[in-house]
Amino acid sequence: MGTVGRKVAAVAATGVLLGVLAACGSGGSKTSHDGAAGGASPAAGATAGAATTAPAGAGASPAGGAASATSAAASAPGAAAGTPGTPAPGAPGTPSQGGGAGAAGGGTAQPAGADSDTLILDDRLLLQLMPDQKAMTGWEEEKRRVDTADHATTCSGAGSCTGKPLSGTARFSSGEVTARFGIDTLPSKAAAKDRLTEAYAAYGDASKYHTVDLAALGSESRAFQGQLAGRDGVTVVLRSGTVVATVTTEGGPVDPAATRRLAAMLVQRVEQAQTGRTPDAVLGTA
Repeated sequence: MGTVGRKVAAVAATGVLLGVLAACGSGGSKTSHDGAAGGASPAAGATAGAATTAPAGAGASPAGGAASATSAAASAPGAAAGTPGTPAPGAPGTPSQGGGAGAAGGGTAQPAGADSDTLILDDRLLLQLMPDQKAMTGWEEEKRRVDTADHATTCSGAGSCTGKPLSGTARFSSGEVTARFGIDTLPSKAAAKDRLTEAYAAYGDASKYHTVDLAALGSESRAFQGQLAGRDGVTVVLRSGTVVATVTTEGGPVDPAATRRLAAMLVQRVEQAQTGRTPDAVLGTA
């Protein structure tokens, strides 16, 4: 073959090769086009499927999540009613609640002798809690009244003293023995403690009074024996929360135990008033 023939053959071969390459390029482009038009490869299809079914399953929305959590809790051991399981922290009756059923019911009732912060600044309530003839069976009532703490006003239905510190007094007799009750209601527990210190100091003269060993009453108390109104007698000085009181007996045989019984009855009436109950304790039940 001559030179010209070889050139022609080379050109022809090149044309064939270019045609083949063009055909290959055209097929690859079609495949890419089909992939874009058809949506995705198998992996992409799986991803799309998961995205499509997710909202109907576990749920991306809060409502769906809550439903799933509820369903999971319901299927957990002990979740069904009557099925043993571990209660959630803070559930009624668990230690974390601190009080169990008692806490839900309002807690334990205030014990006798509790150091109450309750204020008794109502003259009608003070008059009610002071012992009366019904409470002092066997005794004759001689005096019973309520004043303001400074004794400037005698409280009555016509002139109420509500909201002010008060002073109540009552006196009873039985034969030659006289029993006296004195009550001061204070505007705070701190003020009551100060008033109690003053009351103790009134019996501080060792030449006139000596202490008597009696079981404590109310929040705190002391007992003294000595000359009272010119006769030998016994006094119990006590505090019950915001209330300070003195109970004395004089005349006749000295009887510290009997005086303490009178004081115990008064403390019970005070505590009844402090807890919102009607003061109705009587001598012999305190």
